[in-house]
Amino acid sequence: MRAYALSMAGPEHGRWPDLVLFLGDQVYADSTSEEMQDFIRKRRNIKEEPGAELKDFEEYAHLYRLAWSDPANRWLLSTLPSAMIFDDHDIRDDWNSSLSWKQEMQKTSWWHERIVSGLGSYWIYQHLGNLSPKERAVDPLWRRISGHAGPGELDLTADLDAFAERVDAVPESYRWSYYRDWDQVRLIVVDSRAARKLEPEQRGLLDPAELAWLDERMRGGFRHLLIGTSLPFLLPMGLHHVESWDEVLSTGKRGRRQAWLGERLRLALDLEHWAAFQRSFQDVARFASEVADGKRGPAPQTVTFLSGDVHFSYVSEVERENGSRILQAVCSPIRNPLPRFLRYFAAAMAFGPAVPFGAWMARVAKVPNPPFRWDVIKGPWFDNNLAILEDTGDGLALSWLTGVVEDGDQMHPRLDSVAEATLEARRN
Repeated sequence: MRAYALSMAGPEHGRWPDLVLFLGDQVYADSTSEEMQDFIRKRRNIKEEPGAELKDFEEYAHLYRLAWSDPANRWLLSTLPSAMIFDDHDIRDDWNSSLSWKQEMQKTSWWHERIVSGLGSYWIYQHLGNLSPKERAVDPLWRRISGHAGPGELDLTADLDAFAERVDAVPESYRWSYYRDWDQVRLIVVDSRAARKLEPEQRGLLDPAELAWLDERMRGGFRHLLIGTSLPFLLPMGLHHVESWDEVLSTGKRGRRQAWLGERLRLALDLEHWAAFQRSFQDVARFASEVADGKRGPAPQTVTFLSGDVHFSYVSEVERENGSRILQAVCSPIRNPLPRFLRYFAAAMAFGPAVPFGAWMARVAKVPNPPFRWDVIKGPWFDNNLAILEDTGDGLALSWLTGVVEDGDQMHPRLDSVAEATLEARRN
C-alpha cells in the first residue's frame, strides 16, 4: 500500500488533510495472511490451484473485510475523505505486464474467476468512493442499487460479474481513472493497469481512449497539477534506461532468444513501469512539458507525479530553466519494506553502475531519448512511510512519516519524521 495525505488550502497548523490518497496494493490477492488462509481452508482445498491466493468473490469480500475492519484503517477511512486506485497485487503480481503474461494467466483454470471477482469487488470496496455523486448517479450498476424498491435485498451477482467480465475484455468500455478539482489544485488519478494495450505493435500503458481522456485533463490554470499513478512516471535514470532497453528486447525484433530473455528479465525484475511503455511515456512527458511551458493554459507552479510501487521513496525533478517545476514524488511502502539485500540491489540498479550502463544499452537498442533529463533530489529511503503533501501557496511541502510502536502498544503508535522536502515555485 502507498498513501499520501493531501492538504490543499494552505498551512494551518493542526488542520486535518483534505484527502488521503491510496495508490495501489490496498489488498494483496496473491500473498495472503494466515488469517485469510484459514478462511480459504474452510472453503476449499488450499493445495489445489490457485492455492493460498484468492479464487472467487467471496474470498475477495473476506479479504476486504479484514483490511477495512482493521481498527486503524477503519478509523482513518471514517475520518478522512479518501480516493484509491488499484495496482497489480489487488489482482496479481505483474498484472498486465505483457501480452505473454496475460496469455499464460488465461490458460489457467482459475484466472477468469479471479479477474472477474477482483474487478467486481474493487468496484464495490474501492471505486465507488472515487466517484462524485453526479458520476454515481449515472453509473448503471449504482442506478440498479439506488433504484431498488422491491422486497428483500437486490441480488446483483450476475450484473456485477457481467460488468467485470466486459471491462476486462474491453477496457475502453469503462474508465477507472478520475479527477478532482479543489480551488487551485487539480488531482488526476490514472489507471495504469487495466487500460493497457499489450499487443507489441500497439503496446501502451494507456489505451488510446484513456490517453485522450488524460490529454484533455492535463491543463494549466491551477496552482498545482497533481497526477496520481501507482507506478512512478520518472524512475531513477538507471532503472528507466534498463526498462526501456528491455521493452525493445522483448518485442522479438532482435530474435526469439533475446525476446525470451527480455520477457524473463521483465518478470523477474518487475520491469513494467512507464519506462517500459515508451510510447505512453513519451506522450505523457509531452503533455507535462506543455502544461509546464504554459501551452495548455496558465502554467502552474508545479506539475507533480505522485506514485508508489518500488518499495523505496524519493523525489526527482526534471532539469528545466524556465516554466513550472516537473516533479516526481514517491511514497512506498506502508507495510512491505524490502529486505536489506534487496535494498542494496535496488540502489545499485537505480543510482549506481546501472545508470551509465543502462544508458548505453538504451542507445544500442535505439530507444528514443527522453524529452528531458531528471535527477533524484531527495532520497532514496526505505522506511515504511506515509507522505503528507501540503499546498503552502508558495509551493508544495512534502514530508514522509513512519510509525513507531513502543512497548508493543499497537493502538498508540507515534509518528517519526523520515524526510522533508519543500518544493518552492520557480521565480521566472
